[in-house]
Amino acid sequence: MSVEIKSYRKECESRILNGLEKAMRDACILVQNDAKKNIVEHSAKTPWKKTGKVASAVNHEVKTEGDVIIGEIGIADKDLAFIGKKLELGHPQHPGQFVPAIGKRLVASDVPPYPWLFPAVESNRDKIIEILKSSGAKGVSIE
Repeated sequence: MSVEIKSYRKECESRILNGLEKAMRDACILVQNDAKKNIVEHSAKTPWKKTGKVASAVNHEVKTEGDVIIGEIGIADKDLAFIGKKLELGHPQHPGQFVPAIGKRLVASDVPPYPWLFPAVESNRDKIIEILKSSGAKGVSIE
């Protein structure tokens, strides 16, 4: 008589990891969609050219590094990320400088922030935590 012991640990870990990655994707999509809405809502107030390119460029990426799953939301295109950062944080400018793109001289010494990403994360904080916890995640943190 022989005894065989078979482990399904790797398969179980794989299913768990896939579930956590899906939950992270779901959380990222939630934030991504709200971030896009925030940009569109601010577009009427901002001095930036309104083409819709910045909002449409907001995307997410989920990656696994060891036993950590990371969800990143942002803008990959360098030029559009530059504009997104200026919208999020505001920026100084030089009054009197002529800007061909808008056909005018700058008047104000700074442009106020029109945050779009931070509010999208903060307004969904509880939902994000719930999505991740419902998938079995432990040690959930939002940075």
